[in-house]
Amino acid sequence: MPLIECRVLHFARANSSQRLIMLLRHCLLLLLALIAYDVMARDALLLPITIQADRATVSESLGRSEYQGNVIIAQGLLRITADQVNLTSRDKALALIEAISKPGDASKARFEQGATETRPKIVATATNITYQIISETLLLNGSAQLTQGADTYQGETLSYNLVEGLFKVESDGTENNRINLIINPRPKQ
Repeated sequence: MPLIECRVLHFARANSSQRLIMLLRHCLLLLLALIAYDVMARDALLLPITIQADRATVSESLGRSEYQGNVIIAQGLLRITADQVNLTSRDKALALIEAISKPGDASKARFEQGATETRPKIVATATNITYQIISETLLLNGSAQLTQGADTYQGETLSYNLVEGLFKVESDGTENNRINLIINPRPKQ
């Protein structure tokens, strides 16, 4: 008999005080898992940021740095690649990342965030990508495409709040450039 069925059977046979203790144990385990996840998410912001580029201009006093030429930025599950990346800090904490591709270049700026327990992997491409770290909002401009798990969103511009799961996709207004969405049904759990 599978473990879940055994626990359900055991729970059904228990008296009310045993059920309460079992329920409290499960609640405690869930709470500990949520706390561990929250700590891991906060710790990800404390991980070192690695940057590779051909050129860099850094102004610590202004809290701004610019990287050019095949830029790769990585921190934990986050990876950003583009021809140019600008970082802006506020109060000595990274607040904004702007990734820009070369005009007319076939390769676009790219944002990737690995899967977590609550969200599938995200891959976004566009001519320009702005990631507002504090609000966890992505702004994609110019042939924007975002894939999250099996779902894909395409348009000229796209904004996505990662915390709320709120999307806004727009075309450039021409008849041949409409938005495209592929949303797969979620299996019942």
